[in-house]
Amino acid sequence: MEWISDIDEALAKRGAEGKRLLAIFKGNGDWCKWCNALDEVLKESDALEKYLESEDILGAKILIARKSEDETGVRERFGITGIPFLVFYSAEGDVEGTTEFIDDGDASSYVKWIESVDSSAF
Repeated sequence: MEWISDIDEALAKRGAEGKRLLAIFKGNGDWCKWCNALDEVLKESDALEKYLESEDILGAKILIARKSEDETGVRERFGITGIPFLVFYSAEGDVEGTTEFIDDGDASSYVKWIESVDSSAF
């Protein structure tokens, strides 16, 4: 799976293609222990990537600076309360749900979370 690394590009592609989008905001560097934990969870299993591909959902991994160094205002813009921070968008661009690191979860836990917030089946 090819992850998009720029949020504006991801949002534009979502709009142009009318697809759902999973955006994962994570620390830029190894300073965020929860972001590192999420990376490990996703390396252990490709369940999330396979799900996104099978459901034709775009994926974006967006690197962000520490809170004290956030000059772009990305945290405020997307309502980021902690990192990693996941935002799931509908095909129409509505935020369907947000979550942070899922304690004691694995890659399939993120699939289950998407399925719980995704309204496209209704």
